[in-house]
Amino acid sequence: MEETMKVGMRKHRKVSHICLLVLTLLQLTAPSSEHLQSHSKPAENTTTSAPNPVALSYRTRPADVTVAVGKPAVFRCGVPKASTNLTFTFYGNHRNYSLTCPSGYVEDIPQALYGSCDMKKDELLAVWTLKGTSFSDNGTRVVCQHSENPDAPAAVLHVYDDGTSYAILIGCTIGGFFGILLVFGLSYTMLLRSETLQKCFRGKEPEDMNTIVTKE
Repeated sequence: MEETMKVGMRKHRKVSHICLLVLTLLQLTAPSSEHLQSHSKPAENTTTSAPNPVALSYRTRPADVTVAVGKPAVFRCGVPKASTNLTFTFYGNHRNYSLTCPSGYVEDIPQALYGSCDMKKDELLAVWTLKGTSFSDNGTRVVCQHSENPDAPAAVLHVYDDGTSYAILIGCTIGGFFGILLVFGLSYTMLLRSETLQKCFRGKEPEDMNTIVTKE
């Protein structure tokens, strides 16, 4: 009986030693919580926040403009005030011009074209103004571009004739005709009143016969 108890005690001790060894190995091989945190921190630093969709949207999109020849044309493009960069490009028939906002930088432009940047309460607005349109400006295009938004809205200028050009042409023709008549009338009046001019046009008058006889 005693031998049986001794054998049982030995087996129990062996099992206990084995359990202790297993626990020790698990503690040695398992990573600590500090080690896990140290490895997880760089991953947190590499994450980037997505851009705010509100800041990338357009508050004012450029719209097509239809004007009569000679009238001004205005194009506008606006983004939220939080936006960092806005480029408004004017594609003319002869040359292209770019307006960068909010800096307001614009290339050398003709006097008939004017570009400006307006900072409103909650909007950054770029404006192109064509002071006087002509038929050569028909089909002019503008494109609005945001540095972080692939969407680039565009607009086109349409110039039509409302009859004003024909009226101006007719008026100039009639005015020119009456102007020519006025010049000829004044010239004829001056010719009649000026003896010097009359002598120039008549030539040298023949001498009187009495004068010729006296000389003989």
